[in-house]
Order: sequence, then C-alpha cells, then structure tokens
Amino acid sequence: MTDELPAMEPLAPIVDQMREIAEDEIPFPQTCEVNLWDDHTVGVKIYHSADDEMYLLRYQRQTGEIVLEYAKGAKWQRESLSGGEIVHEPTFEEREARVITTVEPPYE
Repeated sequence: MTDELPAMEPLAPIVDQMREIAEDEIPFPQTCEVNLWDDHTVGVKIYHSADDEMYLLRYQRQTGEIVLEYAKGAKWQRESLSGGEIVHEPTFEEREARVITTVEPPYE
C-alpha cells in the first residue's frame, strides 16, 4: 500500500479512447468516473442513465477490455431462503454486453 496516487498521464489515452467510443455509443448527458486503486490499477467508466435504460462503457482492469453494456427495465427479484434470509438479485427486460476493444494496462 502507498500513500501516493499514481500519475494520471499514463491513463489519459484510455480515457480519451473511451470518450471517443462513448460519443458514438452512449446518449448525452454522460458521466465519467475514474477510480485509482491501492494496487495501482484503475477503473474507468462512462455512463448514461435515464428512465429505465442504462448505458455503461467500462474499462475492465483485470483483462484490459473496454466493454459496452446496455440494460433496460431493471428490477429487483426477491427470494426468501430457509432461515429467514432474503436475497435480492437484479433482473432486466433487456441486457447486452460486448467487448469494443482491448488496451494495454496503463500501469505496471
């Protein structure tokens, strides 16, 4: 663990590439989030959510994949288990995901 944040410069090409993809694939307005983790990996996502639709473009830090996801009609399914435990799981009317591209990790 370190008290220092990694430099953002190596991450910029991935964020720029994701912004270009999002411009074509995701409606506006868009939100971009960047997470820097203690293990010096990063998480990047750009998303749009309106009504019952969600568009999400995310950088999968374990694989280097940039994945586009779409979901519509999200609901929670509730299931009661023995012992009184209740499990909530999301369900969707529609859901799809596809890998757009793969990039090199920005940090070693």
